[in-house]
Amino acid sequence: MSSDIDAMLNDLYSRQDTARQLAADLGVTSRDLEEHELIRFGRAFDRQFVVGNSLVRVTEIYAKHKTEALLGAMIAKEQMDAEIDGENPGANKIGGPIPIQSYFLGVGEAWEDILGIYAAAQSSWTTGAVQNWIHSGTTMMGGTAGNAIRIGENHVTVVFGLESLHASPKIEGVQFTIDGKTKPTIHTAWAQRTASENTDRVKELDNAYVFMKDTIVRAQVMISPAFGAASTLQQDYPALMGVSFVKEPALRLLDQITISGTRYEVVHTT
Repeated sequence: MSSDIDAMLNDLYSRQDTARQLAADLGVTSRDLEEHELIRFGRAFDRQFVVGNSLVRVTEIYAKHKTEALLGAMIAKEQMDAEIDGENPGANKIGGPIPIQSYFLGVGEAWEDILGIYAAAQSSWTTGAVQNWIHSGTTMMGGTAGNAIRIGENHVTVVFGLESLHASPKIEGVQFTIDGKTKPTIHTAWAQRTASENTDRVKELDNAYVFMKDTIVRAQVMISPAFGAASTLQQDYPALMGVSFVKEPALRLLDQITISGTRYEVVHTT
C-alpha cells in the first residue's frame, strides 16, 4: 500500500478504537469496519467533506467530527448487517458516508422543500409561532402534523450541526425532541448576522446526534415576529450537517417520494 493509505488507515484504526468506546458509553451495538471498508470510508469522507469542500468553517466541522461519523458507520454495519461501501455502493451494501439528504428524514425532495409541497415559493413558515420542520405531517410522509418521525432499520444519520441554505436566513432557534426527550433550543443567530459576517451560515453542535433504527425524531423552528406579524410567511431553508448511511436500494431512487414506509425502511411516520 502507498504511504498515504497507510497513514489514513493508522488514523482510522485509532479513531475506530475511540468510536468503539463511544458506542459502549452510549449503550449501542456496533461492529468494527474491516480494512477495505475503512479505506472506502476514509476516501469517501475526505473527498466529499474535507478536500472537496471550499468553505473553511464547514470543512473544520466535518474534520472535527470524523470519529463520530465513523461511529455511525460502525452502528450502520451492525444494524444493517452489510458492508460499508462509500458513496456509490454495490448491490444491497451500505452507501456512506454520504451527505444527509432531506428525504432521509421525510422533509421533502430537497431541504428547500420544507413543507414537502414541491413549490419553493410556497415553502414558508409563519413568524412568531413554533413551526414544524422534521415531522410526520409533510406531504412526503403523509402523517399527522407535529408528530415525530421514526428512523428505519436501513438508515443511520449522524448530525454535527445545522446550516441555512437561504440567502437571507431568519430562523432564530431550532429545537429537537429525540426519543420523547425535548432538547435545549439551539440558537442559530443567523438572522442577526449580515451575509458578509455569516457567509457559511452554520451552527456546530457540541455533541453529535446519532439517529439509528427506531430513533424517534422531531425538529421545530422559530422565526421572530420582528420579520412581520404572526400571519406573515417568511422563508428560510435549514439543513442538517453531518453524514448518513443508507442501504443501497433506497439510493437508487431518483424520485424520492416513495422512500417513506416499509419498502425501503428508511423513515416512518409515528
